[in-house]
Parts: sequence; structure tokens; C-alpha cells
Amino acid sequence: MANPLKKLAGQTALYGVSTILGRILTYAMVPLYTSVFEEAAYGVVTELYAYVAFFNILYTFGMETAYFRFSARVQGDEVAEREVYHAVWTTVFLISTLVSALLLLYADAIASSLGYSDLGYIVRWLAVILWIDAIVAVPYARMRNENKALQFTVTKLSAIVFQVVLNLFFLLLLPKIHTTNAWLDTVYSLNLGVGYVFLANLIGNAIIPFMLWRYLWEARFRLDQKILRPMLLYAFPIFLMGIGGMINENIEKILLNDLLPPDFYPDKTPQEALGVYGACYKLSIFMMLAIQAFRYAGEPFFFSSAEDKTAPRLFAQVMHYFTIFSILILVGVSVNVDLLGQIFLRNPAYWDALYVVPFLLLAKLLYGIYINLSIWFKLTDKTYFGTIISAVGAGVTLAGNFMLIPVLGYLGSAVASIACFLVMCLICYHYGKKYYPIPYNFAPTFWYLLAAVLVIYASFKMSVENDLLKNTINIAIAVVFAAVVFMLERNQLQQQQKNVSKPN
Repeated sequence: MANPLKKLAGQTALYGVSTILGRILTYAMVPLYTSVFEEAAYGVVTELYAYVAFFNILYTFGMETAYFRFSARVQGDEVAEREVYHAVWTTVFLISTLVSALLLLYADAIASSLGYSDLGYIVRWLAVILWIDAIVAVPYARMRNENKALQFTVTKLSAIVFQVVLNLFFLLLLPKIHTTNAWLDTVYSLNLGVGYVFLANLIGNAIIPFMLWRYLWEARFRLDQKILRPMLLYAFPIFLMGIGGMINENIEKILLNDLLPPDFYPDKTPQEALGVYGACYKLSIFMMLAIQAFRYAGEPFFFSSAEDKTAPRLFAQVMHYFTIFSILILVGVSVNVDLLGQIFLRNPAYWDALYVVPFLLLAKLLYGIYINLSIWFKLTDKTYFGTIISAVGAGVTLAGNFMLIPVLGYLGSAVASIACFLVMCLICYHYGKKYYPIPYNFAPTFWYLLAAVLVIYASFKMSVENDLLKNTINIAIAVVFAAVVFMLERNQLQQQQKNVSKPN
């Protein structure tokens, strides 16, 4: 029998290829954006995509997780599995079509209410982008459920590569050839500015349905109450949990512009500060890459393994190795944050918020731990606990941002995120012990995390004038830390194997 941990690791690695390479390609655009756009203009991109994150949750309505849960219940019955797929796709299609129609109808009014009265066309483009994202979300979930990680990876990467090419075309090539080709005035406008970022996204998204045509062609409209009612009852708390999660992850990008005192940063307006924070926030995505890849592989894995008697012990092992890997990312990115800032944020004006990145990474690490902890209420159909925990987390986030942004600026948002996810982890762990006990052993990872924090603090306090020497030392610190952790884990694993092999 194949080792389930190796299977999960393999699936995570494949999903990680699309996630990591996709993000690398997307990150390749950050130097372009930060060199082409001023901080205030980039703030527009940051804020609008924060709203997109909220709408993505509304459009899918928690039905992806419901699909995994209910397809696992009828595993082996092909007809029943297809009915689950049809019901989920129908629900997502109807919700997304209705919401996008409203966004298209009131686009100008929405743009004006956000203070971007001349950007109604971007709201219309986002309505279409969100609709496409939603109708392909269920086919992508089916790919994951069928363990078609390679197909998932190829289609995801193809769309991302196309978007990157479009960004380069709109923001680099067209401006250069426009000066010598007046006829381009009919298709190119310098005034569109950041609009080209959203236009590239729109065109890039438009190719995805063609790549997933078979899954979409097989989808059928199903409004059978017997199938949909229990699925919606299961999914609705997941939806509310998702809204809470988006508040925890993105609300500061919406609030920062309003809560930051006008003179908090002497050389920046609040809108410019939002752009700087949004650019530096991108560096915390390195942690989100691991979390996203893990979620793609993890959700089907957890549901398919739930009936196994060894599942609790297996889930504890998953948590252990996931947390260790996340700690290595925390150290690797944090100690090299200046170097990464120079690589990805080409304009020095964006480097002012780099000191916030370790705090953001720690918050994401706690979020990843929560993702692992939260599996108990999904497996026991007590998804309402997720809603309650997310609501508490959202309350901590909102209170933290309102109290800390006026006092600490960028840092206030990061500290609020850490507090939020820490509280969510503690609550989830407490109730998980009662309803689905899993023998987690947090002692080793706690010491790893404490050592990581001390290493990061020491690296920030280290003063080296020569940039090349400083970067070399920081890279060496990250490599040595990873090597020490690897050796300790290998020794621990070998000791466990010896104990198992000893005769009674």
C-alpha cells in the first residue's frame, strides 16, 4: 500500500508547480507595475483586487468544499458523483450570473462610491472576470477530486502565462511602438493606465473555459431539492467562514486608506501608503504559495482518508511537516527580505514597508495551521463551528485594525492579522479535541518557531554595510537553519523507526 503521506506530498508538489510557477510569473509583473505605476495608482490595483477576493467567496458560496464532502459520500457510484457535480455547478453558475449581472448594471455607481468615478469600465471587466472564475471553479475542483493534478497544473499555468504576456504587451511593448505608429491610437490609450492590468486579466481568463470545455460541456442544470438542500446547508457556513477569512486576509487593504492619518507618513498620502503596503504584502505570498498548494491537495486527501482508523495520527503527521516547512519559508523570506525587495520592488519608494513582511509571514503561517486544524469540523459536518470561529477572527481583525492602524500604520494591520489567526487556532484546537481528537504534538514545532523568531530578530539587528556581504550572510543563515532542522527531523525519524523495530 502506498504511503499516504508520500501521496499527499506528491500531489502537493504537483499543485505547487502551478501555484509556485504561477506566482513567480505573476511576481515578475510586480517589478513592472512598481516601475510603471506611481504608489497611488498601484493602490487602486491593491484595493480593487481586495474587493475581488470577497466576491470570489460569494460566487462559489462554499460549494467547492461541499463537492468534496458529498462526492466522498457516494465514492464509487459514478452516477451519484455526476449528480453531485451537476448540482454544485448549477448553484455556482446561477449565483455568479446573478451577481455579475448586478455588477454590470450598477458598475458606474459602484466605482463612484469607491472614489473612482472614472473607472466604471474596470468594475464591468471585474464582473466578467469573477463570473469566469466561478464557472470554472467547480471543474477545477473535480480535477482535484479525480487526482488530475497534472491537467490542473497545465491549464492553470497556461492562463497565467497568457496574462503575463498580455501585461508585457500592454505595458511595455505598446507604449514604445505607439510613439512611432499613430494608427495605434484606435486601440491604445495612455490614459487607460492601470486599466491594462485588469484588461490582461480579463482576456487571460477568457481562454480558461476553452481549456476546460469537456468539464463544462458535461455539466447539466440540476435543481433537485433532495440533492441541493443538504449541500447548501453544509456549504452556507463554509461561505460565511470564507467571508470571515477574507475579512481577516484583506480588510486592511480596504481600511488602510481611510484609517491612516493623512500625515502619519510624512512623504506619503494614505493612498500612496496603501500602494506601498500592497506591494510589500506581495512578498508574504511566498507563504501563501505553500498553503494554497497544500489546500489543493489536502482537501480531497482529508476527506478520502477520514474513514481510515489511522487518520487522526496521519493528520497529526501532516500538521507537523506542514508547520516545519512553513517555518523554513518564514526564515528564508524574512532574513532575505531586503534582497527580495530589491528584486521584486524596483522602485525604492516601495521598500519602506519591508519591515512588515516577517509579521505578515507569521500571520500566514498561523493561518496555515488553522487550515489544518479546521479539518475536524468539515469531517464531522459541524461546519457552523467554522462560521463562529471566523466571525470571532473577523471581530479581532476589525478591532485590531481600527485600534492599531492610526497608531502603528502598516504594522498595525500585520499585528492585527497575527492576533486574529492565533485566536482562531486556539479556539479551533480547543473544540477539535472534543469532537475529533487528533494527537497533535506541537512541542517540537514550537521550539522551531521560537528559534526562527530569534534568528530573524538577530538578522535584522545585524549591521553590515556591504550589500553583497550582507545578502551572502543572510542566505547562509537561511540555509544553515534549514539544514539544522532537516538533521534534527531526520534523527528523530530514525529514532522512531528504531523504537518500532525493537522486539517487545
